[in-house]
Amino acid sequence: MKSYSNLNINQKKLFWKENPLHGEIDINIDGIVNFKMYNENDDTVVKELYWTGFKGWEYTSLMLWNDLLKVNNKGIVYDVGAYTGIYSLIAAKISENNKVFAFDIQENTLERLKKNCELNKLKNINLVRAACTNFNGIVDFYFYKEQGIISSVASLIPKKMNDHKDEVNAIKLDGFHSRTIDKNPVSLVKIDVEDAEQDTLRGMLDILEHDRPDVLVEINNIKNLSKVKRLFPRYYNIYDIDENNYSINRLMWFSKPSEFRNYLFTTKDKKEIKELFSGLVV
Repeated sequence: MKSYSNLNINQKKLFWKENPLHGEIDINIDGIVNFKMYNENDDTVVKELYWTGFKGWEYTSLMLWNDLLKVNNKGIVYDVGAYTGIYSLIAAKISENNKVFAFDIQENTLERLKKNCELNKLKNINLVRAACTNFNGIVDFYFYKEQGIISSVASLIPKKMNDHKDEVNAIKLDGFHSRTIDKNPVSLVKIDVEDAEQDTLRGMLDILEHDRPDVLVEINNIKNLSKVKRLFPRYYNIYDIDENNYSINRLMWFSKPSEFRNYLFTTKDKKEIKELFSGLVV
């Protein structure tokens, strides 16, 4: 019998059906403050974490996020593409001084995140249903429906599997930040928007220039990495996040990235990153 980690997606769906996971789930990731997430056997992140012993889903990214929060614990945190909120929950749990904004385009993900906030008695997460892109207005987004699964791949970019369409408010993060009463700088950002990350970044160029936040970005298509690089000011450094080996690798312009999808963009130098990150910095 294959181990859970070696199952393909269809095999995992069958496994989830045969081994349902319901109720309040304790999220016990070593090195990160414990919290709870609610599940009706429908939250892919919770199931992946639980069935891999809390080390099989973006382990290095979560640990890096946790370590960055320890040095960015009094600023504004943007979680763009929050899904059911694991990154937001960690940010809010580490420090009540963090003002966390969780953005998502799907109503059901934010409803679940609201329940997760209530479950953990968190008051410092602000839920925003909007697409963070490069204009203000209304935009179409695409998603799929499957019984027993909260979709994690909804996107502004049409995809074959996303056979449903709806509308949502579109915002530029630069304008959103300028309207926020709290004038503290944006210190940390996570972007997971299913191939729409370039437009998200185009909508926050002022934040990148003036606040210089650390930014975790998921880039599904490696061909887009160079395009994403060009949207950051030249003084940003780039690290490839190795999810399997608890390490991050500094990328130079012509470096070959790994098969993983998450990257850290930061103005911190290598010495600072080594001092704050509990894993290996290559």
